[in-house]
Order: sequence, then structure tokens, then C-alpha cells
Amino acid sequence: MPTLAENAVKNCLRIRPDDNVTIFFYPHSLALAEELAVECFKAGADALLNLYTDGYYSAYMKHLSTEQLRKPSAFCRGLSELSTATFWLGAPYDPAIYRRVPEEKMAADSEAETEAHRPMRERKVRSLSLAIGQVTKPRAKAYGYNFAAWERMVKAASAVPARTLTSTGQRLAGILGTADEVHVTAPGGTDLTLSVRGRTPMIYDGIVDDEDIAAAVLEASIPAGSVTVLPSVTGADGVVSFDVPQAWAGRMIRRMKWTFCDGRLTKFDGDGPAVALRKQYDASAGDRDRIASFTIGTNPKAALGFLQSPIVRGAVSIGVGGNEFVGGPNKSSFGFESTVRAATVEVDGKPVVREGKLLVA
Repeated sequence: MPTLAENAVKNCLRIRPDDNVTIFFYPHSLALAEELAVECFKAGADALLNLYTDGYYSAYMKHLSTEQLRKPSAFCRGLSELSTATFWLGAPYDPAIYRRVPEEKMAADSEAETEAHRPMRERKVRSLSLAIGQVTKPRAKAYGYNFAAWERMVKAASAVPARTLTSTGQRLAGILGTADEVHVTAPGGTDLTLSVRGRTPMIYDGIVDDEDIAAAVLEASIPAGSVTVLPSVTGADGVVSFDVPQAWAGRMIRRMKWTFCDGRLTKFDGDGPAVALRKQYDASAGDRDRIASFTIGTNPKAALGFLQSPIVRGAVSIGVGGNEFVGGPNKSSFGFESTVRAATVEVDGKPVVREGKLLVA
């Protein structure tokens, strides 16, 4: 059986001799970063290790002003213009550092990052995120996870064969791709109608192949497993009540409610962490309030309540804000997605998910 690094390089992004690969990582994921680089070299590609640290992030968020943070990094833009493939290995070792950063600075930094990495989309750069790089004990503590259970789940979900996810994804995409309307309901109060007519579903199976590139599906992850549709920008009406705990910036959002009218987010309520997220939303520009995505998970080994909720088989997630990096029309540096528990989904009146159970084989 191939190692994680071998699978990521050979099968997921299919690295070639003409590739320039950037591997973004933190110190705790150094070993995996080196393994990825070795596999890239075996494939004849060029590879660069790009190190971030918790202290580095904290320093630039502390010492740079909001206006300075809003300026795109020349280094990030340069890598975006040179890379043909990228690997992303997690995030800070301890997400508690995010709690010390004002929401307006987060919004400014996100705006700059979005602009700096825009060439990646234009140049069709392939990208793979490896969630095992996020699995740290400080992150588990910050979000109230059982570390051992989380680690086991991520490894089990990562081992699900891509062909299984592709097969389920194709059947689900076949239904959504010919649909006009999606209706989502759930016991927590969700009652949302989405217009998906003429929208092409995107299958996320952990692989970026030539077919994906042609369809502009350039991003993948391990673990993977979902089908996403970008609804009509004016085609979302109703309420979605999120009741699956969602980690964000060192905090845990446990209750959040969005109300949509004609595709726009008109009401944004929730608990304390949701209010903090709302501050970042308010500080952002562009199409922050537009419906962005509708996702159904397909991974049978993923579990709700961790960072991987959207890929859980039968899980239903709704996103708002920017979606141009997945081929959508919404231009905004703000984007957020969360998951609804035990949702029922009807596609043109026919059930596809019932109380969190995916009805597609």
C-alpha cells in the first residue's frame, strides 16, 4: 500500500516532471512535508518547502496595521505565479492564537491572501490539502475534541478509496446536475429552498485529474468525499439553522442561524463565537452576503463534530460569500460553510437525503 505522501503525489495531484510544487507547512508537519518533497523529486519535479510558524503568524498580525495587512504579499503572489501544484499541510499548531487577533485584521488579511493567490485560479494550479496536518493536541483542546478519536477518524476517512467516493459522487451529481430545485429541512428549524437549474455539480474525491482540470475543479483534500453545487446567486430563500459544532479561529460555533431572501443573507444570528464571526463578515467587502454553495458529504468513515463535517456521508452543508476560487461568480474574501444535523434533502420533490442518511448507493 502506498504511503500518504506517495498517494498524494502520484495519484491525487499526479505530479509530473514539468511541475513546480510548493509545499506549505508548519513545524509539526515537517516530516510529512519532507516525504512529499522526496516523492516530487522521484517524479522529476521541482519542489519548495515553505514554512510557517505560530510565532510568525502572531507577529505579522500584531505588528502590521489593518491597512498594511490588506496589501497582498509579493512573496505569496510570486509563489502563485510560479507554482503549478501546491500541497497544504494544516494550520497553526495551536489555534488559540487566533483569539488574540481582531476580526477586522482577519478580514484584511483574508482580503490580501485572496488577491495574492488569484493567479492560482487563472493558471489552473492543482491543490491538495492534507487534514492530518491539522490534527494536534492543542487544536483538539481548543475545540473540545477527543484527540485520539479525531486522529483515528481522519486516518480512517483518508483511507477510503477514491474510486468509492468517485462512484457515489457521480451518481449523486447525476441527480443534482439535472435538477431545478433543492429543498433542505431539518429538526433544528432549517427550511431552505435553492435554485440549482443549469448548475454543474463538482465531485470532490481526493483526486485532481485531467477531467477535473477541464471542469475547473482544481482543489482536492485528504480525506475527501462530497458533491458541491453553486446555487443561483438569487436562488436561496428560507432559513438554515446550524447545529453541528463548527470550529472557527480558535473558537467553537455551536449555534448559528442564517436567513436568505433572493439569494442574499438578510439575517445572521448565533452564539458568542458566531457573533465574532459576524464581525469579520461585517468587516469584509464584496459578495459576502450571497449564497455560495450547497454540499452533500459522501465519505462513509468521516464523523460529524470535527473539522471534516462537510464530507460526512449524508451531511448537508451550506456556504455563503466568495466562491470564485471554485468557479463561482461571488467575489469576496469572506467565505464560510457550516453543517446541518439530520437534514432531509428533496431534489425536485424526490428525497436524496433523509434525516442525515444518503439514499444514493
